[in-house]
Amino acid sequence: MAIFGKILGGVLGFAVGGPLGALLGAAAGHGLIDRSRGRAALEGNGADEEQAGVMFALGVIALSAKVAKADGTVTRDEIRTFQRIFPFDPGERSRIADLYNEARRSTDGFEAYAEQVRGALAAKPELLAEVVDALYAIAAADGELHPTEEGMISRIGAIFGLGDYEMASLRARHAAGPGAGAGAAGGGGGGAADAYAVLGVEPGVSDDELRAAHRKLVLTYHPDKLASKGLPEEFMELANDRLAAINAAYETVTKERRAR
Repeated sequence: MAIFGKILGGVLGFAVGGPLGALLGAAAGHGLIDRSRGRAALEGNGADEEQAGVMFALGVIALSAKVAKADGTVTRDEIRTFQRIFPFDPGERSRIADLYNEARRSTDGFEAYAEQVRGALAAKPELLAEVVDALYAIAAADGELHPTEEGMISRIGAIFGLGDYEMASLRARHAAGPGAGAGAAGGGGGGAADAYAVLGVEPGVSDDELRAAHRKLVLTYHPDKLASKGLPEEFMELANDRLAAINAAYETVTKERRAR
């Protein structure tokens, strides 16, 4: 069953407690979940791959709703980007919208959602980074990364325990310049400086250090590796976009170095 079917049908045999559980409970009035099913609390970092996928999807939906609320406007570009990166059955659109809108209306702060996602995915930091990547992609879809949105995403990254270089790499491919948000950072308007940022290294690194950084990113964030950690298949376009950005950035930097 597709990941959204698992969320909407509550078929995993576990319940999400905390603020995300409250969100699902509030949205249940819209027929979102089957409250008659047995429940077992999911806490800490013990989520298996299937549970991790559900927590990833819930986290992206809830946190993207909070980020969209930050600048007070949800644009058509943001909606289209959400639908492009996270395709789901058109028949579920209204119920996914119910969950998204419930998150926007909820009095729970984004920090509470971020803390719960971090706890569930603590053993899978690659998925936490992909949540942030998704938030940047949606926030920058209208061609502008609003300071309020950027500040919120930065705070989410800090809650997740992502370092400065990791956050700079994630941000760079969406805010580097024209075309960056499409997965072409490093090869678009940003040039070599932004390509270094996508790779998470300083321009002064040696060629060996550059190759090592690129290899580490490819091995860590290859779509197959992320799938083995529980990234749902519906989110593979996001993973493919990031891998393309990493490889394009490396190509840009190596060409620039050869031309010296």
